[in-house]
Amino acid sequence: MRQGRIVILHVFDDEKFFDSASDFFDSIPGIENLYYMYMPDKSLFKFIKKREKVNVITSYQEYISFFSAFFVDGIYFHSLNYKYYKYFKYISPEKKVIWWSWGYEIYHPVRLLQPLIKLDLFKPKTRAYIQKRRKSIRNVIRLLYYVLIYFHDNYIRKKVLARIDYFTPVIPLEYTLLSKKYSMFRAKPFLLGLGPGISQKSEFVYHEKAKHILIGNSLSYTNNHLDIFFIISKYKLGNQKIVVPINYGEDYNADKEWFKENSCLEKDSTIWLEDFLPRNVYLELFSNITHAIFGHIRQQAMGNIYICLLNGIKLFLYENSLIYKQLVAWGFKVFTIDSDMSELALKQVLSPEDALNNYNIMCKRNEGKVAKYEDGLYSIFKQ
Repeated sequence: MRQGRIVILHVFDDEKFFDSASDFFDSIPGIENLYYMYMPDKSLFKFIKKREKVNVITSYQEYISFFSAFFVDGIYFHSLNYKYYKYFKYISPEKKVIWWSWGYEIYHPVRLLQPLIKLDLFKPKTRAYIQKRRKSIRNVIRLLYYVLIYFHDNYIRKKVLARIDYFTPVIPLEYTLLSKKYSMFRAKPFLLGLGPGISQKSEFVYHEKAKHILIGNSLSYTNNHLDIFFIISKYKLGNQKIVVPINYGEDYNADKEWFKENSCLEKDSTIWLEDFLPRNVYLELFSNITHAIFGHIRQQAMGNIYICLLNGIKLFLYENSLIYKQLVAWGFKVFTIDSDMSELALKQVLSPEDALNNYNIMCKRNEGKVAKYEDGLYSIFKQ
């Protein structure tokens, strides 16, 4: 520790979550945060806006030296991308390792590795599209390459899991599933379901009439867009517009034009969000949203979902979604795509009672978040 301060080395990528997460960590008293990024060619940042916080390291040897530096107390991983696995052999034994999971690293296969948590992520139309694209000679060649080069991946991942000291998932269900499946994963829970990020203060909102409908959060297969579009394209929604963010994610071969043309949605009633929006502009968008449909089976898009719950927006999710199960367990009033969604349901707003219930639960979850992190980190590093 430096003069009684806890020093944390952050491992992260050029991602949209960095700005809010770093602001949150910088607000915690007694914590010194090292935002060091290895970038040999000093590429331009695409998503990080607060670039002045990032200390770009161009030397690999210099970068890995920080994982065992005497003044560093802990290593904090912003997700556990498989490319971070190579850093673990440089972490000295006394360092505490915290993994804040985003979700993608848990639910998706990497090279020869099966997902840590295996779920049936795709609904029929989305699955059919993916399977059609994956049947190619190129994929066979790639598989052979992985077998030759990355045959040891599973062994390395097990060692990485065993080295994690503390784990912060987006939803507690993820900790339960991982702990049950992997005996070597002995990480202690750290603020389950309470990832770093500045909580937005907002007044209670109740919508009196139906406005726009938000579908999904990104251009990724896990939104199951094609299945939701197929259902909703049959509805006559009058003046309600459908808002679809496709400004993040690169699935569908990043072919936004193909995606729009095959959505079956009417051009005049659809708003496609194609440009990356500043957070304040994106939040303003929600003032005209009264309904939201998220087709994810795995945990994903929770930032958007929390905004909806705070702002009286009626939420629809698949019944077998981990998100749906977790939100119901927490006491939120949400609805299913399978049984509850209909043309009429998308014209009826969330009741004042249900909107207030969701708002109160969200406010209670966000209450004293910085203090919870301060207490939690001090209990880890000052034992």
